Amino acid sequence: MPFKTSEIRWFSLEKQVLWGIFESLQKLGPGNPEEERTDFYLNSNTPNSGIKIREGKHELKVKVSGDEKLEYGIIQHWSKWSYAEEENILNSVSSDLLGDWLKMTKNRHRKSYKITANKEVTFTSEENIEEGVDAEFTRLEIPSLEITGFTLGLEAFSSKNNSAENLQLALDELQLKTSHLKNLKSCSYPEFLADHFSER
Repeated sequence: MPFKTSEIRWFSLEKQVLWGIFESLQKLGPGNPEEERTDFYLNSNTPNSGIKIREGKHELKVKVSGDEKLEYGIIQHWSKWSYAEEENILNSVSSDLLGDWLKMTKNRHRKSYKITANKEVTFTSEENIEEGVDAEFTRLEIPSLEITGFTLGLEAFSSKNNSAENLQLALDELQLKTSHLKNLKSCSYPEFLADHFSER
């Protein structure tokens, strides 16, 4: 079954603004650092879907409705599928087609928030939350494009199909410094990569 999310994300070549906003979120500080990982993205040349290989899993995401444009960013709604495979699909791709895949190294920090029955947004260290939002700050490197950049994203999820409501609650309650965000690029990974694939 697909996993549905509502998301908002910003990209920048500079760390300071995004990192400062992430640190200032509820539970002040840098959040939980995760181990460095490498993802491989397929050049789908569309902002409406994305395919990636992540830590042995094949992941597909497809946009399920139109964008919601706010003054400081763009909310998007997705369905996602994730499949574990014994063999990395890239092992089956001929060498002349590997250029269709983009390697990205990520160093990520994350903060998780639970949406309570009273519609409160509270920081949590719990796993397997049914109603909530993840905030993540990521330093990303794309060696083939000589790009080092940064992204801040909020991803809301729900077992009751309330991800859009959960994201709006988080945007209201976490008090992001939106005045610092409205001049930054707001888009999804598929759109960000589609733009940069076209520059190769």
